[in-house]
Amino acid sequence: MKKRVNGEGIALLHDLDDCTGCFGCEAACRETHRYPYDEDWMRVVRRKPFLVDGKLRQYHLVAPVLDKCRACYDEDPNPLCVSGCPTRALKIGPFVEIAKEAEGRHCAIFTA
Repeated sequence: MKKRVNGEGIALLHDLDDCTGCFGCEAACRETHRYPYDEDWMRVVRRKPFLVDGKLRQYHLVAPVLDKCRACYDEDPNPLCVSGCPTRALKIGPFVEIAKEAEGRHCAIFTA
């Protein structure tokens, strides 16, 4: 049976068009929480450039561990991974608000 999103909880929006793959969010998460280097709470996955309709595209993904994001968000609703993003490609908040924010954007939403 598939797990369904019930609209409660938090979500992390990652704007694929705005992200430059700078690793700022990954560094901010590690700096904030000081977890060991053999763990990843936030990881940036850089992809190789590719052509779409004759235009060069390069999208990067983030891979958060959202149970960790939930604890961080409860302490600070504007965590360093979000506030430190130079392109404002990340946003975190209640799922309903994030879903509205995502309308019409090329983005990924992670839920917890």
